[in-house]
Formats: sequence, structure tokens, C-alpha cells
Amino acid sequence: MVIKDEAPNEEAVWEPIPYLGRSVRVVGDWQSVDAAQTPHEKNKRGELGKPLHNWYFNRTSRDPLGRVATANSSADRRNAIETHIAGAPRGKINPERTEVVDPKVMTEHIKRVAKHLGASDVGIMRVHPSFLYKEGRYPDDGRGADGGGGTIMVSAEETARRYPYAIACIYAWDYDMGRAHRHRIGDAAYHFGAEALRSTYANLAGYIRELGYGVATRVATPMPVALGAGLGEIGRHGMLITERFGARVHLGDPILTDLPLVPDEPIDIGVEDFCKVCRKCANTCPTNSISTEGKKVVNGVEKYKINWETCYRLRPHVMEYWDICMTCVAVCPYTKPDAWWRTVAVRAIKWTPIPLRGITTRALKWIDDRFWGKLGRKRVQWMSHDSGRLKLPDGTVMPEEPERGYYYPLKENTRRFDILKEKLKSKA
Repeated sequence: MVIKDEAPNEEAVWEPIPYLGRSVRVVGDWQSVDAAQTPHEKNKRGELGKPLHNWYFNRTSRDPLGRVATANSSADRRNAIETHIAGAPRGKINPERTEVVDPKVMTEHIKRVAKHLGASDVGIMRVHPSFLYKEGRYPDDGRGADGGGGTIMVSAEETARRYPYAIACIYAWDYDMGRAHRHRIGDAAYHFGAEALRSTYANLAGYIRELGYGVATRVATPMPVALGAGLGEIGRHGMLITERFGARVHLGDPILTDLPLVPDEPIDIGVEDFCKVCRKCANTCPTNSISTEGKKVVNGVEKYKINWETCYRLRPHVMEYWDICMTCVAVCPYTKPDAWWRTVAVRAIKWTPIPLRGITTRALKWIDDRFWGKLGRKRVQWMSHDSGRLKLPDGTVMPEEPERGYYYPLKENTRRFDILKEKLKSKA
């Protein structure tokens, strides 16, 4: 990505921000994200209020499986595997480096290894400093240490020069479990999926070190890397939508490396055209966090604006029943099982010329509404959990639902039409 870097004391000149596909468009000055200003980091400092701060640090899941699925829900954080992965010492680089004769062959090999280690799909992108966190995010490769126990600034440009390739992996959680959104079953699918991906990334980083090459983690923002690596497109709900798994995937923190690889290209699976028509995620979001309107420019990027704060602030108020909402993921038409008819539907959008995609997407949206419903409420049974049974806080047991699941205590966004009318009236 460097055009030139002739003088050692001059800054490198970087190419413009790479093309990320049709679902996002860079139209202005894109500033690197400050990791310290992301939701979890703000919450750790108590900037989002006491209820959310207590939810993050002082909650214990009522479900024993939930307590080992994520350290934040554990009675003892040492019982959760993520605690040990995060605290494990980083290994040294093998001095006997494996020679890479053909980067294309190595790329295919790394992807096979990543999938063997648990990844559902893998993509490669050439690193650009705009996709890395701002200065002050110290990588775990030792460059942030000054030798005396302190830390020093490491610029995104320096990191991008040292590690020119990013490896992005995704993990797809179980489709049937994910249908139990706003339920402990869906929580298990989400949290254990995140744990599996953490393990995959840790093993893959160790493997690259054993090949004799360096890695840096926790320095790249996942979404632009995933888009540039051709893993999917970004939907109206702000989630990555993949061709095979839809939005039921985890991204995790990409691995940056100096291992010679061949980058992938962004893909077009019709998300840009489908999301204009669909709006199912926006219409069913219980917190009105997903817009039903068009795209806006956010940080120089034209995309659908998500109100992350209203979505995030819901959590402490529902933790007695579930942790992760996932309604937008569950209702997304792309999030369907990997069956032949789903493959035909996705390919029909891809193969339709872009000017005519509106017709195709409307037809597929109608089919999805007709056969899957506007808000999926399928009963899901897993382990000792059953979404067709609900016990209220006062001890009342609701009647058993033979086919439908309970998703207490929130309903879909029933005010969406009133809100739209209010906005239109204010503009008149």
C-alpha cells in the first residue's frame, strides 16, 4: 500500500483508502477509531452510568453454562476460558524461518490451517493505517515497551509498514440456537461462538510465530478488514453479512503479520440492494436503534447509522432474562440455514444486473415474509432450555407454546410507524 518511502526520516505516502465494496462508500475524511472510545472501554471507565458499569463488572449469570461462556458472567473469572486465553504469555518467533517461495500457496495453506483450527471462513487484506486503531493502542508484540517497564507510542503507519497483511477469520454460530433470540439459548450460541473464535485466533497466531514470522493482534478494527478481505458486506443493522452464514458470525480481532500472503478482494452478494428494500431488522429492533431511513455520512463513510448507545444501554435491564438481543441477526433474510434454496436465492441477487436488483429483492423479501414470518418466533429446545416455556419473576409459569417461543420481556418495534410519521411531519 506504500507508494514511496524513499527517505528514512520522511513519512511514507499511502494510497487512498482501499475499496471496501458497494455496501459502504468512503466520501470524506475517515479518521482511525480510538479504541479507548469504543462502548466497552467507555463502560469500563464508568462513563455510561452506574447500571451499565455494574452490568459489566458485577453480574453473574443464572445459567451455569452462561457463567463459563463469558468471563463477565462468571462467579469466578478463572472458570471462563477467555480469561486464560487473554492472559496467556505471547510466544517467541521461531528463529528458523520457513521460506515462502509462493505467497499464493502460503495463503491457501494458512486458510486451510485457520479452518482446521475452527474458523468458518478466512480472508486476507493488505493493511492500511486507516483500518488500525489510533496511536495509544499498544500491540502485544513488544513494540510498545521502552525497555524500562514503561510504554511508548506506536503509530498506525509504523504498524502497517511492519505488518503489511491482515488475516480476518469468522466463526458462524449454530443457526437453530440463534433463532432463539432474546433467550439464554441464543446467548449460548453467541458467547460460545466468541470463545471458539478467540481460541482459533490464538492458535493461528502461535502457528505463524512457529513459521518464523511476526504477528500483532488487538490493533485492527474488525469490520473494514473483514469487508476488504472479501468475507461479506455490511448490512443495515451494522453487522457483517456473509454469503453462506448471513449475519450469524463473529469477527474478532484480525491478526496482522509479515508473513507473505496474497490479499483477497471485496465481494458483492447484493446486500447493498437488498437492505434498501428489506428493513426487517429496523422494523423489529426493540430499541429503535436501526434506522428505517437512508444512509448517512459517519466519520467520512456513507453507511446506515446505528444508534449503538440505545442498543447497549438495554443490557442491564434485561440481564435477568438474556444477555444478547440478536433480533436483527435472527430476522435477517440472509441468516438462514445453508440449504439449496437459500443458495439459489443469494445467487439470484448476485446474478441479477444491478439496475434490476430491486425487482429480485422485493420478490425474495416477500417469500421470506411469507414462509419465515416478519419476526421469527420458532420454539427452540437445547440442553435444559426451552424457548417455548417461560417462568416469570413472580413464579408464574406461562402456558407452554408447542411451536412458538417466548421472547420476554420485549416486543418488536411497534412504534416504528409513529416515529416515521413524526419525522415526516417535522420536515413538512
